[in-house]
Amino acid sequence: MMIHGTRSEWGCPSCGITGVILTITLLTLGIYLMRVARWHLRDYPTLIGGGWDLGWVVLGASGLLGLQLPALLAQIHEKWRAVAVSHERPGLLGTAEFWQLAFLAYFFLVVGLILLELRARLGLTHLYNLRAAKMSRLLLRACLECGLRPHLDKGRLEFTSDSISPRYLERGPAFSQPLRLTLKAAPWMNYGQLRWSQWNHPARAVLEEAVFQVVGPHAPRNKTPGTLLLGVATGILLLSSGLSVVVTIMKLRGW
Repeated sequence: MMIHGTRSEWGCPSCGITGVILTITLLTLGIYLMRVARWHLRDYPTLIGGGWDLGWVVLGASGLLGLQLPALLAQIHEKWRAVAVSHERPGLLGTAEFWQLAFLAYFFLVVGLILLELRARLGLTHLYNLRAAKMSRLLLRACLECGLRPHLDKGRLEFTSDSISPRYLERGPAFSQPLRLTLKAAPWMNYGQLRWSQWNHPARAVLEEAVFQVVGPHAPRNKTPGTLLLGVATGILLLSSGLSVVVTIMKLRGW
């Protein structure tokens, strides 16, 4: 009887669903970390636009945002519904309309936050697998090689019409608009971040192409960040695979 009861507990539908949700959550997180690890383990630095980088972040968090948190909200709903059944007046938290509105509000909250984050990240360019000590020097070198001569202002690069080569100004008035560029670096991660004051400024594409050409041979010899991320990602993916096998065996045996 004791063993039968234990199997019944494991065999409850919510346990199987929880296992599947946790498996998918770990899988998406592991895929994201594996991608970042790959960027750090290449033989050359990698430039990633803010929009694409956010896309990978959303993929990594999709299991948590799309499954884990809604499942937690559903569990809270079930508990409040059980409490409401035992009372003649369940109150607002015991009504179905309140929880329908809560799920709808959660959906729009997640979408809204992603859109706001996308708007903020459009003006970013991420530099992976590049030594922080070389970033400033290589950025200035890229500016000079592509015909951009910025002014230095408290660690920021200021681009105006007099700092841009005439061959770019001939392409249209958009090149003459002022542009500010800020570089932030994380030395321990071999990572840097370029923040553009105007994400759609035409000089951005010109400078990003020049940066890509200049930083190519300057990948760090120390691959510790990538190795650590690869180890964590592998462990998470193995855990996800093992959990999926356990859930499958439980379902096949009817536990």
